[in-house]
Amino acid sequence: MRIDMGGHLPKEAVSWTATTSTLFMLPLYKPVIQFYKPSPLNDMCMSRDVLRQSLIAVLSKCPLVFARVTAQPDRSLVLEYNPENSNNPVLEFNNATVSYADLETRGFRLSDVSSNGLNMPVEDGMFTESFESPLLKFKVSFLSDGGIALYSTRHHVLFDGNALFSFVSNWARCTRMLAQNQVPIPPEMSLVQCLNKTGSPKPAEITVDTTQAFSGIVAAIKHAMDPNNMRSCVFSIAASEIKRLKQQTMDSGLLLQGEWVSSNNVLTAFIAHHITRANMDACVYERGPWVVYNSLDMRRLLGLPLRGIGSPLFTVNCLVSYDELMDAKHIFQVAYRVRKCVERCTNGYLQDANDWIAASYKELVKDGIQEPWNHLSFTMLDSNARNLGVSCMDKIPVYDADFGAGRPEMVRSLDNISNYVIALPSPQSDAYHLHVCLEGPAMDALMADPGWNSLCSLMCDS
Repeated sequence: MRIDMGGHLPKEAVSWTATTSTLFMLPLYKPVIQFYKPSPLNDMCMSRDVLRQSLIAVLSKCPLVFARVTAQPDRSLVLEYNPENSNNPVLEFNNATVSYADLETRGFRLSDVSSNGLNMPVEDGMFTESFESPLLKFKVSFLSDGGIALYSTRHHVLFDGNALFSFVSNWARCTRMLAQNQVPIPPEMSLVQCLNKTGSPKPAEITVDTTQAFSGIVAAIKHAMDPNNMRSCVFSIAASEIKRLKQQTMDSGLLLQGEWVSSNNVLTAFIAHHITRANMDACVYERGPWVVYNSLDMRRLLGLPLRGIGSPLFTVNCLVSYDELMDAKHIFQVAYRVRKCVERCTNGYLQDANDWIAASYKELVKDGIQEPWNHLSFTMLDSNARNLGVSCMDKIPVYDADFGAGRPEMVRSLDNISNYVIALPSPQSDAYHLHVCLEGPAMDALMADPGWNSLCSLMCDS
């Protein structure tokens, strides 16, 4: 049910012109779920009334969360907040029959989330053209043994992964502060300003398709596959193993004086080697080069609040040859090349990319395109091509949401995009949890790969 803000609805009207994310990530919903173990404090700290009141308190400081994406007469998009017609978030409660212990025993399987009603399916799927859908939805499930599952799904126009986990952590902090009669601190905003400046070169990471409607674009970029044959598994790899691979890369002789690679660069290279090879060995994709992309949080580079609400994401594309992918000794080389591609994304490049998008948006309008927002997208979304994505979220406050009874014990991403890997930290930050979604034959090949199995252990298979 929509949250009844009563007299706590923000009074000031705030409108923002289209952000980068509004332009080409508008139709996307992405969900996660956090699991809290049974505790005698749960009934007090995470009761229905407490969570509702604290969420109202934190939302009262966030007008844009109540906004609607609205198309203006000039076909520009605006995140528009109107107190008289607010787009209230959703907060649902559910008494589940499944226990935390059962979910934990089965490795917190993704299939158990849906089969036990712990999720909130988006009516028209992950991609939606609706402007009326809430930008933020929560479902709190009280498990039969006193545990709690907190399901969150957010509209990518305003919440990337960083923004969502930061918002939930702020909600939890607000809950603790209210319990101590303290005034909650509102979340910050991290929104990219587009200058509509012409002359910037087209970024390779962005594609424009005006030949068909949005529904046709979505259908066209989906690799022909049996949806019932998709598998999502979670693997664990020790942080010490990535540290070892990073040191081997540093000692490989590939790097010049003063150059370096990050743990995420090395993790991306390791994942790319094994998952692309699994896809080709299973004949899911023909043999050939792959584009390996990382999602890049632009907050630091563009001087935005690091924990702010917004969706300032970009993708960094790196073309990797077939020979590099097939030979494990080239993992160090791939890690180095991924690093060089990331270095290309300076604040100047990212601002130019944003400005190019804004200018191209205006050109689409001039050409008579009625819904220009539905014709820009990331190149990496085209799963017909050999694209592999890796999002490393080890710097995001995934486990910081302590409502007063303790932090979540486990977090799961519920993305089901093929050839897309989300790397979340483990609760103790001593490992990465790799959420991998592949077609069945490719997953079989990956799980039979001795090199993968030597470093990765299976946590759950949906």
